[in-house]
Amino acid sequence: MDSDSERKLRELRLNLAEVCLEGRVDRIAALCNNPAGDALMTMINSGLRHLAMTKADQAVAERCHRILSVEHDVARKVAAYLALSLFSFPHGVERSFDIIDVPTPLLGTAIKILLAVPLFFTRDGARRRALAHVEATVQEIHKAVMVIDEPDFRKEVLNGFMDGYAVTAVYAEDVPLHVLAKRRAELIRMYLEINDLARDVVPTPRDPADTVIRMGILCPGAMSETAAVRGHLEGLDRRIFQIIAFVPDEAATTVSAGFEDVADDFIALPVGDIAQAAEIVAGESLDILMMGANATNTCRFPWTLLMAQRLARLQVAMHSCSLTTGFPTIDVFLNGKLNEPEDAQEDYTEELLLTPQSSNRYIFPGPEIAPTPLTREQIGVPDAALLVVSGANFFKIGPDLINAWARILENAPAAHLLMYPFNPNWMTHYPHKKGFLRFVQARFAEHGVGVDRLHVLEAQPNRAPILGLLKMADLYLDSFPYSGAVSLMDPLSMGCPPVVREGHTARCRQSAALLREIGLEVLVTRSSDDYVTVVTRLLHDHSLRREISEAVRDVSKHARLQEQGIGGDVGRLLASALRKKVKATSA
Repeated sequence: MDSDSERKLRELRLNLAEVCLEGRVDRIAALCNNPAGDALMTMINSGLRHLAMTKADQAVAERCHRILSVEHDVARKVAAYLALSLFSFPHGVERSFDIIDVPTPLLGTAIKILLAVPLFFTRDGARRRALAHVEATVQEIHKAVMVIDEPDFRKEVLNGFMDGYAVTAVYAEDVPLHVLAKRRAELIRMYLEINDLARDVVPTPRDPADTVIRMGILCPGAMSETAAVRGHLEGLDRRIFQIIAFVPDEAATTVSAGFEDVADDFIALPVGDIAQAAEIVAGESLDILMMGANATNTCRFPWTLLMAQRLARLQVAMHSCSLTTGFPTIDVFLNGKLNEPEDAQEDYTEELLLTPQSSNRYIFPGPEIAPTPLTREQIGVPDAALLVVSGANFFKIGPDLINAWARILENAPAAHLLMYPFNPNWMTHYPHKKGFLRFVQARFAEHGVGVDRLHVLEAQPNRAPILGLLKMADLYLDSFPYSGAVSLMDPLSMGCPPVVREGHTARCRQSAALLREIGLEVLVTRSSDDYVTVVTRLLHDHSLRREISEAVRDVSKHARLQEQGIGGDVGRLLASALRKKVKATSA
């Protein structure tokens, strides 16, 4: 935002804070329930909280802290907390009141504010603290709605939760999240039930003589997820599996285009009417319903609401979901053996089904994309410089990763880093872009790395410019703890060696699983120090870097991962799981 816009927003924020500090619940509620939108949440989402506070801001924040510390009136405490949340993030504020004490007219907004963690983090350990805050908040919300049997209370709390829960920024941490996922799933299910949206069915007995398996796919719209689903379908025995692709009615033509060569039939679902959509899916008498998109981030995503219901004999998630779904209505989770640690089942509420290798197969629809010819001059990188590139998404880049990249550039003064972190598959608009880039530049400066060695490529209309960039890059730097997945296919296809770090949970092992499968384990590291050391050595040793690049090009030429699906293994696993499910339900 420009300076004038920032000044006006700051003034408006102070005015909103003063309204809250007056302590009038009716007036605050009017701000939150305005037809134009929740004024407090709009301000919180503006990005101002990422900017340093002025003296006027600090004075208001101090008043809020005093009220929270000494005030006995709960309504005033809540009002002061709402005011303070305009300036501070929830994981850094001592609340001093319980959710059950919040006045009903403010409940929805209070819940959304409690869940409004930053979209990016600038302090070491802050993301872990924010995740812990989300887990504790969801636990409190869950307990409150289970204990307080008051319809208005439950409705307000659940609406706030459904609107406010979003963990994209915090589930990059390499920790088990099955408890959080299970509580989230139970809250979503309660929301469906109290709003009369659930349309569960008891599947009719399957005819033992029927040799065709009717398999529905809730098709994703994001290109990366589309490629992942197609990778799971390629090689499926189409004499056995009949594929019905469910697409959202609001984008039916666009989404269908990604599956027209792999589906037998298409059905558009009215995503604005979940009950009707559920009835349509249930009416297809499916043997299997597979979720093709991420059902584990937000709560109002239509496919998430559908998978929270029993609509088919066997319901399936795959690695497009970043962690376990927590839903008892989802029976199995598909992944690859190399993607999971030995104790993986402990992190899932579903039964874990594993293909023999990795599950990272991505087959993009349409013709192969040719790289756009680029020169170093066009991107502002000297010809003599070493070019390291990363397409790690904005949400995956935390202080630990930036510190590692800064150390690499400090150790290799001839190296430049080019990032393209604003992938539209994750988010159509990144409102905190400038603040994020200021943070990266500041961390680099601490290591003596000038801003002239950091380059940023904005979101591109297609992958052609990215491929052109990777074709002339020396190395690709994967993200950690949350690793890349489909993003690794581009550097591999262009012969650009990717260096990755392997974690413990599946979302932190994707890139390592893929490299192990294709014989490039030498590029898999196991710690931040190891990651920095390997990248630094490759940048300094031209002969070794050339040898590794040739190995990557050889793999790219012969493995042809972009053409190889895992449908054969997926089909065998799903057919077996279906038989097991049918046998259990008929017993």
